[in-house]
Amino acid sequence: MLRNSIDETGVSVMASKGVLVRDVGKIAAQEAPEDAPEYLFDLLVAARRLAVTRRYRFLAYLIGMAAEEARLLTQGRSAVKSGAATTAS
Repeated sequence: MLRNSIDETGVSVMASKGVLVRDVGKIAAQEAPEDAPEYLFDLLVAARRLAVTRRYRFLAYLIGMAAEEARLLTQGRSAVKSGAATTAS
């Protein structure tokens, strides 16, 4: 069962079985936009570790792909080339 509460920083927190889960959306909104790729990369690496530990192989793979994109964004690059999508005539 999840219980909602507010922590000392005013961030919404959900408690389940003694584990606290912070409202990531509110934390991310407080970060500077230029720090977003680093923040997302760190978050995704932690999520992937958890998925691997729990043996959620496909989920770990998908999170790993997202983490790789976040890593590229920290370098000012992206796997998605802007303008690469074209429509067939």
